[in-house]
Amino acid sequence: MNQQYIEGTVTSTLSFKDQIPYQSNMVYPSFDPQDRVTFSLAGEWKKLRFRADHNWSMHARTKDWIAKTEQDGFTSCSYNDESWEAKTLPAPENHLTGKEEVHAAETYEDGVWYRKTIHWPEAYAEQVVTLKCLGVSYISDFWINESYVGYHEGGFTPFAFDVSALLKPGENLIAVRIDNPPWTTRLDTVPAVNNDFFNYTGIIQDLYLEVVPSLYISRVDVVPLTLQGKLQMDYVLENRSSESVTAFIKPRFFTTDFQSPNWLKSPKAKSICEEEVHVPTAQGTTVTLASGESKKIKEMATIPHPQLWSIREPHLYVLGLQLYHDDALIDSFYTQFGFRTLATDGPRIKLNDQSVFFAGVARHEEWPEYGRTASWERIVDDVTILSSLHVNLVRTAHYPNHIETFIALDRFGLPSMAEIPLWQFETAHYEAQERRGISYQMWREMIFSSYNRPSIAMWSTQNESKDVTLRKQYNEALVHETKTNYPDGRLLTQSSAADQPGFHDPTMEPLDVAGWTMYFGIFHGSTPYEGTKHFIEQAHQAWPDKPIMNTEYGIWSNADRSYIEKQVEIYQDVQLALLEKATVTPGGEHNPNGYVATIDYWTAFDWYVNHNQFYQTMGIFHMDRLAKKPLYDHFVHDHQRLLQQTNGFASKEGIPSKPLPITIEQTNDVQQTLRLQEKEDLTSANYLIVHVSHFSQSDPVTIHLHGDEDESSFITYTLEEYTVIPLWRFDSDVRKGVQFISITHTKGQSITIKGLYRSHTGTL
Repeated sequence: MNQQYIEGTVTSTLSFKDQIPYQSNMVYPSFDPQDRVTFSLAGEWKKLRFRADHNWSMHARTKDWIAKTEQDGFTSCSYNDESWEAKTLPAPENHLTGKEEVHAAETYEDGVWYRKTIHWPEAYAEQVVTLKCLGVSYISDFWINESYVGYHEGGFTPFAFDVSALLKPGENLIAVRIDNPPWTTRLDTVPAVNNDFFNYTGIIQDLYLEVVPSLYISRVDVVPLTLQGKLQMDYVLENRSSESVTAFIKPRFFTTDFQSPNWLKSPKAKSICEEEVHVPTAQGTTVTLASGESKKIKEMATIPHPQLWSIREPHLYVLGLQLYHDDALIDSFYTQFGFRTLATDGPRIKLNDQSVFFAGVARHEEWPEYGRTASWERIVDDVTILSSLHVNLVRTAHYPNHIETFIALDRFGLPSMAEIPLWQFETAHYEAQERRGISYQMWREMIFSSYNRPSIAMWSTQNESKDVTLRKQYNEALVHETKTNYPDGRLLTQSSAADQPGFHDPTMEPLDVAGWTMYFGIFHGSTPYEGTKHFIEQAHQAWPDKPIMNTEYGIWSNADRSYIEKQVEIYQDVQLALLEKATVTPGGEHNPNGYVATIDYWTAFDWYVNHNQFYQTMGIFHMDRLAKKPLYDHFVHDHQRLLQQTNGFASKEGIPSKPLPITIEQTNDVQQTLRLQEKEDLTSANYLIVHVSHFSQSDPVTIHLHGDEDESSFITYTLEEYTVIPLWRFDSDVRKGVQFISITHTKGQSITIKGLYRSHTGTL
């Protein structure tokens, strides 16, 4: 069905009142899993696909819209849906074969109705009930017992409805209408263009009914302020009763043990509580709420001598809030948090006041058999694999991941970068978003649904968008809103394409960290090494006081394996250029000339692409998480070298480069030998720097290290005045005892060597 595009008039469902986020006439709640009474809606539903009028789906939810949408009778309790197909939810509506091939995932971007009948116990008739949905794609409308509940737009962030008045004891009908307009057909959705990932339709993630008393704890936000244990706690109480209520809320704090056998068994914070911590500054608060009132309580507390959350040292605490009325415990809420601080210092990123170099990997949250439908077990399995790659950062692709992904990253001690799916926007897309505000809604939902996660180090505003003027205004608006209205101490960044518009990109100005995808020699011209090196040098000149972040590098391997070795080559060349300007060396030294604070390989696992012309093969692993590509061994070896000793932290000043006494011998007209005065162990250094005062042509040369018993190892390099040679590219056994170095060049090429230096940072 070809439809003439009409911009949607349906509005954002998230707003603020008294600095409290509200959605669909209720406080936007916390989504941390709790020990409250919950009714899972997972299981068998009835479904009916339909050809949707996408303009109608994006129309404002007026009484007329609701009435006309109900005309087919699908929201009626008396409607007979026996002819509808059975569907187990949550799961994508798209048919999945689980195979790693084109069309293994069905491209279905259209409408679907779901219906389910549940039995509601009479015991919960007077309780407050919230319908919590962790991900429905793209725009969804809900009915319970023929009454319209509400709608939500966006497939990657959680949302909720108050359904207390709609449920009745006995049988209850839940009906859901979903429309997922095809990418490229509209300017006003997020995403909008034909993205390099998959557009799944349907009830993707868990949805459930949560039962609480009429006075309850709706959301809890914790911000660590100092490394000495000071923190800010904001919790919102809601009174859904018909009377004014006075209650007492008491915070309790618990230690955790990341070596406990229960550490990864459940995402619930209560499951990891150990010893209670006495906090004299947290005595509790008495509060009175009028009928229907929501109130935010802001408290400060200090935990003495806290253990810090850090990379691979996931010291967490649990805040347990207990709510009392007439001395009776009526509600409780538990959330994990960690003490850690983030800051920038010129071109450096600091975690817990220490300079840190992030060397990470990206991950699409997708499995060949399940699409984006996540479970705690699948998430933990994935993060276990990511951890085994020896990285210290995870980029969670182009969209907010399942809330339990960030809970798992907390538990593993792996920092992350999270982003809304604003992918390759052009001018018309930004203009539509300024009118409709849906991208702002997604930004707020992303932050407020994972507010307490210490693992989230950076929020990213977008990926590879083209418009510059509107993108800068957009970044300015998000930075101002975030840092003014709900500052959480995280760094703000983006993932800009290196050629859109280039190193001088003015949209970086309002951000803490300047981030680019870098595909030189693939999309951006030049060559992988020289192009990357030149770009980051110019980027640093343009933004000398900002850390430089590489958000993506890599290349596909192709389904026929035709690029399987090219993947290794591109990875090595780009990473080499990036590491020469890393802010921290593998030995933990500050690099005084470093300004690249983050690199991030794209990606860990292969994934499906929506247009189905191919599937993406940029992963280190195939989709099954079992089959490794040749890149795997190189990647693990390199990241062990980079991070195993220090986790990326700088703990000492940079070690000065040391000249190596040499005797230069001209072996013949194509080789020079640099003989060391004594055998040198070069395993602790990162680079050799060869000072060349003259070379007649720029042909590559071959550089050999010679060790004991005629052992040697070589690489090929193009000379500069100061040629920086990565020692880790040579065989480790040879590096242990280097006796001399030979340089072989082309006939007729003349070279004058002035000196040789052992260097930790790649600079003199």
